[in-house]
Amino acid sequence: MKVCFITSEIFLGKRRGGFGKLVRDVGRELVKRGFDVSVICWHEPGEDYVMKLDGMEVLSYPYDYTTCSSFKHLMDYTKVIPLIKRVDADVYISIDCLIETYLAQKLMPNRKHVIWVQDPFDWNDYRLLGSIDPNYRISRLKFWITTRLYERAYKRTNLILTQAKYYIPKIARLYGVNPDRILYLPNPVEHIPDESSINKSKEPAVCFLGRMDPQKRYWLFFELAKNFPDVDFIAVGKPNPLYEELYRQIVEKYRGLKKLKITGFVSEEEKSRILSRSWILCLPSIREGLPIAFLEAMAHKCALLSSVNPDQLVSKYGYYALHDDFARGLRYLLEDDKWREHGEKSYKYVKAVHSINTVISKLVSYLEFLNRK
Repeated sequence: MKVCFITSEIFLGKRRGGFGKLVRDVGRELVKRGFDVSVICWHEPGEDYVMKLDGMEVLSYPYDYTTCSSFKHLMDYTKVIPLIKRVDADVYISIDCLIETYLAQKLMPNRKHVIWVQDPFDWNDYRLLGSIDPNYRISRLKFWITTRLYERAYKRTNLILTQAKYYIPKIARLYGVNPDRILYLPNPVEHIPDESSINKSKEPAVCFLGRMDPQKRYWLFFELAKNFPDVDFIAVGKPNPLYEELYRQIVEKYRGLKKLKITGFVSEEEKSRILSRSWILCLPSIREGLPIAFLEAMAHKCALLSSVNPDQLVSKYGYYALHDDFARGLRYLLEDDKWREHGEKSYKYVKAVHSINTVISKLVSYLEFLNRK
């Protein structure tokens, strides 16, 4: 069976977010199981590649997400049309609904189409993110047009999956979808280490894992480090190219903190070592979906400290900083080693629900069912 992922990134080059990590992990596993896998994704202006990656064929096209020109975006979208036709897949899987999702349905109406929902946006989401990042400030007209187009794509698609249960009513409301059509398929965690290999540091250690973009509010993590001079803080990640200058300006203010280590992007092996020694993952985002960073940290017995609480995971396995009370939350988790109990429970949850073999087996069963219809 030939499967094609339609996504905004592939965890390569400058774009290394959660969506790209998901596609690489899932695509690699499907290749191992005998699937012919392709990926259609954006690339930075000036880059150009059609390549093999982890056994997958990657076909990319230039998409300038830095421009506000609707005409420029429309011209970019025309470049994806020959790629959709060239792949000629049996099943197209969109990682979140995109304009490309709708185009694939129109261009290949006799093929199967899947939307795997990761992070759907309503108007309040754009307003919230726009309060901290001008790139998310869009007009109501643009939001309405995009939402109506996505609504058509959702109604035409053969299968709707969602990585978080709390999205089901939101998708139903936003796109007029019967909630019974939406199936829960959690995101996988590629590497869940054996318990014996997880060695927590003797001294308190808190980590941040994610893109250094405004919505993550990583500077609040740095402030926490300033206020807890006896705790080790490790920040892992790098900014989207749009925000590199802002990142440099912010980081410069905190370089003197002896207990704060800023690593930038690290290998998967180094990331696992950092999570293994960390007690707590802190993610002070103004808004999130259900980040893979949560799942990876939980797979290493970390408690969670965050201002977002998707599927109630943070309140179950850590401290939900609803009012940005991160200092209070950190003191709570450190007191009487509460972080350890939360970390133990989070590990068991991830191993039962998010192991990559469990998730891929469910996805394969869905794909095989679609292919028989």
